[in-house]
Amino acid sequence: MKDTMVNNMAKSLNVSVEALQEKAQEVLTQQGSAWEKAGKSADDCDILALRVAARQINTANAALRRAGAESVAGMFVSCPRPKEWGKILYNKMKNQLTGADGNAVHALVNSGAIVVFEDNHDGTYSRMAMEEFGGDGTVSELPRHTMRIDENTHFYVVWDKSNPTFPSGDANFKYGKPRPQDERERTSLFLTTEGKLLTVKAQGNAADIQHDTFTPGTIPLKVGANGTTAYCRPNVSVLTPDDSLTSKFPQSPLDMVKGDTLPFDYLDSVDALVAYYDEHNGKDGWWDRMVAVSTEVIHIDPRDNGGMVLVCADLDMASAAPTIDVYVDGSVDFAVGTKCLLVGQTWRTQEDEQRLSVAGWWAYDVIEAEKTQQPLFDDDMTIEQEYGY
Repeated sequence: MKDTMVNNMAKSLNVSVEALQEKAQEVLTQQGSAWEKAGKSADDCDILALRVAARQINTANAALRRAGAESVAGMFVSCPRPKEWGKILYNKMKNQLTGADGNAVHALVNSGAIVVFEDNHDGTYSRMAMEEFGGDGTVSELPRHTMRIDENTHFYVVWDKSNPTFPSGDANFKYGKPRPQDERERTSLFLTTEGKLLTVKAQGNAADIQHDTFTPGTIPLKVGANGTTAYCRPNVSVLTPDDSLTSKFPQSPLDMVKGDTLPFDYLDSVDALVAYYDEHNGKDGWWDRMVAVSTEVIHIDPRDNGGMVLVCADLDMASAAPTIDVYVDGSVDFAVGTKCLLVGQTWRTQEDEQRLSVAGWWAYDVIEAEKTQQPLFDDDMTIEQEYGY
């Protein structure tokens, strides 16, 4: 009876049997003892756990629908650092305005690119803006996201200068308004269990999440109409690891990058990044090219703010290639000597050193970490204190 119930519930909830059972086990761990005290049998507790688990899953699914998202199964194969477009744009504009004459500033204002504020040093500011954005005038405070050029002048970059309304006809809240200085975007790649590669875009707070790569799981996403792009929802799109999905990927990540499953160019060594850069830099598609290379973890450093830094080196002991740092938010359960597959984009410093910006990693041929051994006695205790003499 219970197996039939599990299958029927999983089907109605549109989840795997394994996912429902895992959720039910969580509920049973939390509530089982209370039900037993209430006189419920072991079978009754199992059924109650299934009912509560089904309700929790149904509630979560309803929240996804309200957010315009759906649960997608697969794994991230690339999750690079976010691009801070707001900071980049504002700093670029500040450099352009610094030292610019009045004609150049007015040209930018009249084109709708910026709005400028001059401090009157009496608690007010003179505003210079296009007529469509309210024109020139006096304001008593600076809008949010203005940037200071000098002690007298401030500006903001216009978010949208061309479209007063959205295609729907609704007013465009971006029109003439300050573009956020903290605007950021993260563009990742997600391989679904069906073998489809999704470009996943996250903006604002959603871009702050560094998802684990090559970890099977499910994540709520809003999939675009083209079926190849998906969007993260703030406070909703978080990857939930699910080991039961591992079987959906018949190849290991290493075999994937060596084959044609993923759009990465596999290199035999870190040293090979130099020749790769020389061959492809500046050519069509360069900014989208990603490489994969196998390395060895030679050092693991704890970070001051939590997490770890994996120091990875070329597998070739004779290689003079520089090491590559991989920043990990949590802890790792392996030791030095573990192999580590890295994916990312390569670039060259002004000092002519070849680097790799890591967008994903996967540990294999794992060397297990030694378990910390408890001391026989506490360092601050005598033998008599330890044994209560």
